[in-house]
Amino acid sequence: MGIRFSTAPKDGVKHRLDPPRIVETAENLAREIDQRLPGSTLSGLAAELVQIAHCTDERASRARRPIYAVRAASVLAIVAAASLLGFIGFHVHARWVFGTITEVFEATDAGFNLVAILAGALWFLASFEARIKRRRVLGYIEELREFIHVIDVTQLYFTPDLYRPETGPPLGGRKLDHTYLLFCTEMLAVIGNLAPLYARGASGDTVLRAVADVDLLANSISLKLQAKAEAVRLGRRSSE
Repeated sequence: MGIRFSTAPKDGVKHRLDPPRIVETAENLAREIDQRLPGSTLSGLAAELVQIAHCTDERASRARRPIYAVRAASVLAIVAAASLLGFIGFHVHARWVFGTITEVFEATDAGFNLVAILAGALWFLASFEARIKRRRVLGYIEELREFIHVIDVTQLYFTPDLYRPETGPPLGGRKLDHTYLLFCTEMLAVIGNLAPLYARGASGDTVLRAVADVDLLANSISLKLQAKAEAVRLGRRSSE
């Protein structure tokens, strides 16, 4: 039931996350869950986790690639704005004669406001691509966060007393033990290792904080499930 790696890291690098190995781990885990709990909700979730693991590396790589259409549009907008300013400055003949100190302050204030507006517009255009990428990545990370909650919900139906529902017979007539919870913790571990792939090359701390939150959530729920699994294991042992 443990997580297994059978392929060697690429180029001898061992301290970096290797997406193909994470995918292989998810596939091995899904296969074990399907063998132990065929047709169960957890088995279906494990299959979905494999699909997410397959597309996570591509999503992360795509998020790091430049969006040339946005860059071209931003450059054109900046060039157009600069050309417009040049046209205005060339054709408008300002009279730099001030009668009072108040007129000097008014002209200075107007010039400062114009520079501030232009700087803000240029910053908006220059950072537009980064904001698009960040929004996409945060959406992918939110998907992982929601997956963690779904895994947690699947085990809330069962009580620590031998995994029996509070009312009625055991689910589907299957004999469930603490390994169900251990499978949940391993799925959480896979998700916790998928999230950092989105942090590679991330600019700013928004994405890093989101990844850290996912990792913290996965670890906290995993600790809770491990404690519950131990309670179930001890309960089964005392009842035998």
